[in-house]
Amino acid sequence: MPDFQIELAQRPPPNPDGIVSLSMSVGDVSFTHLLRSAENAETYALRVPVAPLAFWFADNWWRLRWEPRGVVTTDSWRMAHEMTAIGHGHAWPNLTIWGDRDRVILVSRADPPGLVGPARFLTNAVTFVQADGLEQSIDGFLGRAIQLAPQATREPLRALIDALNTERQDPETTAWRRLEAITGHDPDQAPEPHIENLLEMEKDYRPADVEEAIAGFGKPDPATTLKDAIAQARRGAKANFSDAVNAASSVVAAQDRQIPWAAAEAAASAVRASWNRATGPLRNKALADIARIAASDLTSREGTTALPYALRVAGSGTGAHVMLAARWSHDRRFQLARAIGDAVLTDNSSLGAITGTDTSRQKFQRAFAAALLCPPDSLWEYLGTTKPTDSDIGEAARYFHVNERTVRTVLVNKNLIDRRRLNQPLIDPLDASQIDVVAEAA
Repeated sequence: MPDFQIELAQRPPPNPDGIVSLSMSVGDVSFTHLLRSAENAETYALRVPVAPLAFWFADNWWRLRWEPRGVVTTDSWRMAHEMTAIGHGHAWPNLTIWGDRDRVILVSRADPPGLVGPARFLTNAVTFVQADGLEQSIDGFLGRAIQLAPQATREPLRALIDALNTERQDPETTAWRRLEAITGHDPDQAPEPHIENLLEMEKDYRPADVEEAIAGFGKPDPATTLKDAIAQARRGAKANFSDAVNAASSVVAAQDRQIPWAAAEAAASAVRASWNRATGPLRNKALADIARIAASDLTSREGTTALPYALRVAGSGTGAHVMLAARWSHDRRFQLARAIGDAVLTDNSSLGAITGTDTSRQKFQRAFAAALLCPPDSLWEYLGTTKPTDSDIGEAARYFHVNERTVRTVLVNKNLIDRRRLNQPLIDPLDASQIDVVAEAA
């Protein structure tokens, strides 16, 4: 996996504003590829003041590193994650950066053709980098920025960066800042009791499990929300995921975990094979047997408690409980399949939230569930065509007892239909405003 690279070159004097030539890239993908209107020429470097970018990285470091993209993207989130928020009278790439535990996602959107302005950025891309590599690149940039910043801003910038590095070197402060960021807060802006309660919960559950449950929902008190969900889950359906975990553990360990959908498909295939159901649809009884729950728990029902997510939680011994928050049967089936996938991925950790956030763990869950309920080979055989119509997709969804989006996701992941058809209506593949659809599908 390539690293995030930032390259700086000092501009010749006089240069009182600290203007630099700035290039940013991941591998062969350049985020600073642009067309300058005045020169009518393409280039791969910006001419911008170095200090505003350095202040933006330092001010938002914790949120850039740890905060995922949530179910709803707020103004606060965009200011902390979208580089266009820097402003200061200069054009910045439409680059969005957010954390995903041990990796970071960078999404670049090109400006539309015909845009009137001094510069038009040209890159549409969804890229992933290792989090520690991004940290090193930003650290190197910040050190160089202090040297190149105007004299008037040099010492305030140095003080901000020194304070940030001091926090990063202290484990207790790092844990606090991490939870603040994951819950969508700037440093020292989250209510102290909420963070204290989350730190207490991390004594009983893995930090990664707590993070998945609290990320991206913007709840005023995430610890209380999670505690309530756990209490309800313990009153919910009894389950046991150990057979599925044992069936898929070696497959998951051998997969490239940076490609969650590939590992998920292989794991789902292993689970099916262990039940001698390599092909065809899984009816409620067969699916329930995999998780050792009652088939009746998968039927549609009125009055399902409105909760922010479904949840699996450890019970006594190797047992567990699972709370399905969906109302309709095909959605409850999908939530259970995601819970199985989460147990497989985490080696049956004691807590697993089934959420709508855009983390690699949630992507694994969704890809696992899609492949478990709607195996690609079985889907191809049922469709009998590599160019299915919308009617074909609807019929396949009924046959496999999933919703149509699940069928589309399987087809997209296997490159049988254009990614533009993942969501309806159709979207323009050159329209950068829709690149989030590609990021979510990838």
